[in-house]
Formats: sequence, structure tokens, C-alpha cells
Amino acid sequence: MVSAEPGSKLQLFEQTSQYRHWRFTPETLETLRAANNKQGVDRVLHALREEAHMDDQSSRISEATTNLLSPFEELQLINHYLQMIVRTITALARKYRETNMLRPESINNIKATAINYMKRFYLHNVVFDYPPKNTMLTCLYLATKAENSFMKIEDFIRPLQDAEGRKGGKVQTKSDDILDLEFVVIQSLQFELAVHHPYRAAYGFFLDMQPYYDVAVLKTAYDRTAHFNDISLFTDLVFLYQPSQIALGAFKLAAKEVDIDIDVYLAQRFDARALEVLFPILEDIQEVILGFKNTTTNEARAIDRKLILCRNPEKNPASMLYKKKAAEQADTPYVSDSD
Repeated sequence: MVSAEPGSKLQLFEQTSQYRHWRFTPETLETLRAANNKQGVDRVLHALREEAHMDDQSSRISEATTNLLSPFEELQLINHYLQMIVRTITALARKYRETNMLRPESINNIKATAINYMKRFYLHNVVFDYPPKNTMLTCLYLATKAENSFMKIEDFIRPLQDAEGRKGGKVQTKSDDILDLEFVVIQSLQFELAVHHPYRAAYGFFLDMQPYYDVAVLKTAYDRTAHFNDISLFTDLVFLYQPSQIALGAFKLAAKEVDIDIDVYLAQRFDARALEVLFPILEDIQEVILGFKNTTTNEARAIDRKLILCRNPEKNPASMLYKKKAAEQADTPYVSDSD
């Protein structure tokens, strides 16, 4: 749980792709998102200028310019759709609870994997190019496969289409919208689909702590830990710390609610030098979890309205520029690499 010393044997998590390729500092994340946003803005403005030459709609450029999303607004919108992952997997589980299509014990892992995929995706992409609704559904569908709960795409979208139909609106969720984006998502994930979560680590701590506390009270704390682990998924903690550290921070928060002092356990299991490193990590994890705030529906709607006005037309199938480039690509003869 505390990183290995230089030259010592690596812990299991330190050998994973998640540790090697998806760990950052807060400063690195901020820089990465700001650079991504700037590049996305540049692409939007370039594509709009190109489209303006086609239909003489230069007013769209000024309209888009005044509605461009900041890195913070992008993050707010993404976080809203991360919450939608939870609602969607809950709806799917309710729809198929009588079948073995989605096992109850797999729901947490599917949810956490999908959220992780989406957070990783938007470290290398922007909402101007890929609006988060379809990205969210693609990440969730991909997570069902990665977590050994494969569903046919028809079964996956049916509850979503049923819900849209009940609202009396046009059915908008189409299988192609999800499947067409699947390879783009996998590519952005660097083909690294294994994700490690704090849930299993929390259960391991629950078992390991039993000799030190009343088991019934500890079980109450463990059950509550799931709530704090859930919140951690929507923060940047997954990019900053190991799942076991996040789980222990969540356990500390839950234990406080039932008057259990986890430090008693930690003092027995770790030496003073390790605790000197671990305690500040756990304090930061607890602070981040307690400080997390959801994006409200009204905030998300306002940002979504701005996004409609500043979406990259080169990536928008409804735009003239997209249709023009698609037609040009269709007219281009295929040339094999072996020719």
C-alpha cells in the first residue's frame, strides 16, 4: 500500500498498467486538461472557419467563440455524465434482475470500470469532439464486457429506448452511436482495459481488522465504506493514489461514524516510517471525498446548451463539413499497403 523503496520488490499494484500509465500529480492533471482544452478550441475554430467558406455562416464563429467551454466547465459536464453511468447501470440491473445477464456482485465493478474509462478518455479527448452522452454509454457497454458481464447491444439499449419512449420524445439512443465510438475509446485507453478499484481492498481490510474490533460494529463501518468508495470514483483520487489507499481512507471516514479508531489497527500493521508516509495520504483522500460536490442538473444543462453552439463540426454527423468530408472519403479509392 505504501510504495516500494527503490531497488526493492514491487508491490502487485505497482506492476499494473494502471500504476505505470494512469498515475499523475494534481498539477500534471491540471496542465494536461488545460492543454487538451486549448487544442480542442483551436480545432473547433479551424473547423468552423472551414465550414463558413461552404455556407457563408461566419456568424457561427462568433457565436461559438462566446460559448467555448473552459477546462472547468468540461470537467463539470463530464462529472454529470459520470453520475449518469450510475443511473444507467442501476436501470439495467433493475430491468434484468430476473436473469443472469448482470450479476449483482458485478454491478460495482462495471460501474467503477465505466467511470474510470470515461475519466481516462477525457484526459486525451475533449467534449467539443466527443460529447459525453454517447461516450458515457460506450464506456459503460465496454465495461460490461471487460467485467465479464457481456450483453448484446440490443439488450443494452432496450431499457434506454423504453425510457425515452415513455417520456413521449423521439428515441435517440442507437446502437451505432455506441459501437462506432468503441474503438476510439479503446484506442484512447491505450488498449489497457484492466481497472483496479477500492471495493476489493475495502473487503480485505474488513477481514484483516476483525481481530482488533467488535465485528458487528466493524461490519457497520464496512457497509458504510462503500458509500465513500462510490464518491471517490467521481474525484481525481483514482489518478493520484492506489486503490488500497483510497479504500483505507474511505474506511477511516466510515469508522469515525461508529466510533472506531482505525489508527489502532494501523499501528499494529505498519511501522512508524510507513505510517509517516501513509497518514498524509489518508488525510488527503478523506478531505477530497468529503469535499466532492456533484454537478447539478441545471449546471449540466447550461453547459450542454453552450456545447451545442461550440461543438466541432468536423466531428458532428449533422454538420455540412462532416458530410462533405465523409463524401470525399467515400469517393477516395482504397489503396492497399501491399500495392
